[in-house]
Amino acid sequence: MEVTSLKAPHWIAGYEVNGKIKGRKTKNSVRFGKVNFYVFTPDDVDENALKTVVGLAERGELEILNPEEVVPHIAAKLNSSLNLISLLNKIEKYICALIGAEAASILVHKGDHLVFLVTEGGASGKIESIPVPMNSIAGTIFLEERTLIFNDLSKEKRHFKGVDKAAEFTTKNIMGAPIWAGKNKIGVIEVLNKEEGFSEEDAKVLTLFAKLIGKKLFNTLENERFRNLIKEIVLSIASAIDKRDQYTHEHSRNVARISKLLGRKLNLSDKELEELEVAAILHDVGKIGIPDSILLKPGKLTKEEFEYIKNHTIIGAEILSHLKHVTENMVLGTLEHHERCDGSGYPHGKQNGQISLFGRIIAVADVYDALTAKRVYKEGWSKEKVLQILKEDAENGKFDPKIVSALEELLKEGAL
Repeated sequence: MEVTSLKAPHWIAGYEVNGKIKGRKTKNSVRFGKVNFYVFTPDDVDENALKTVVGLAERGELEILNPEEVVPHIAAKLNSSLNLISLLNKIEKYICALIGAEAASILVHKGDHLVFLVTEGGASGKIESIPVPMNSIAGTIFLEERTLIFNDLSKEKRHFKGVDKAAEFTTKNIMGAPIWAGKNKIGVIEVLNKEEGFSEEDAKVLTLFAKLIGKKLFNTLENERFRNLIKEIVLSIASAIDKRDQYTHEHSRNVARISKLLGRKLNLSDKELEELEVAAILHDVGKIGIPDSILLKPGKLTKEEFEYIKNHTIIGAEILSHLKHVTENMVLGTLEHHERCDGSGYPHGKQNGQISLFGRIIAVADVYDALTAKRVYKEGWSKEKVLQILKEDAENGKFDPKIVSALEELLKEGAL
């Protein structure tokens, strides 16, 4: 059945039919019938909704919401983001699509300067540590508490070029607005590089967008700080356990980092990534129950001693199972990180279909770090050599091939 309303769903930015464009083009499009629909993000597409409006679009009768009408819908959608990186990614995608800009960034106020909140793109790790002075464009927007447009940067002395150099990016024009959380001014949102320059209409859209995302951004920042504090406390406990064994210092931190990267490659949700990270941090927590006489023994372990060492997985799972907010997946990750898909692992000799995803991910991360790390008794093996070993073991049924493939992708990308 076809709708009688002439208004398009808020996630449709425009459409093209018979060579004519209504609304505006975006980087993302989907073909439906004779119509090419331009959408803000691919995740927004609802095929059932397209079925109801395609007829109107084919006749050119489907009206597109203007950007100011779309902003409240996007702000409501952003409220579902629990993770800071996820939220920043969505903010950047939506505001760039709304305004037609190449890039966007958010800066927060810190003491006498501003600092960037960076997602995981090319600038990640390059500009977060750069203090942006208050006499910069972003600083001016923050201090003057209003949206400003800078379409010609050639003679603009306030343009802080240090960020462009660090990020290997060329800024041609900028528009920015202050971000408020209630009565608290917390930072600035900037959009960069619109081909035809920014307009007053764009300024209205950005001002509204900044106003509506402020509280969500502030709450997410506070939650992120609290979660990071908890993770640091957990990591301190895990590191203290690692330090009992002089050979495994920093092992838990490394396994957690690798596991989270693997989980992201496997498209785990923000919640699952948080749980995986904590499970990986604590994967060896059960070693607290292993006597030093066995854990730190310099020579070869006896069969009985090795059987005792295996218990650290069961002890760790038992410890986690008594904690209130620990999920079943987190317990299983700790219990199963020494299980192998062919049934040759421990403590229970589980096989592929019986081992949780967390257990399979942490298993690969654990072995990768153990073999590449330099220890007192050995040099670290090369990444290439360890990857080859893991690939062979995956082919022989020990590890999940999908997870080893994800590890290989990370190595090719230089993430490890």
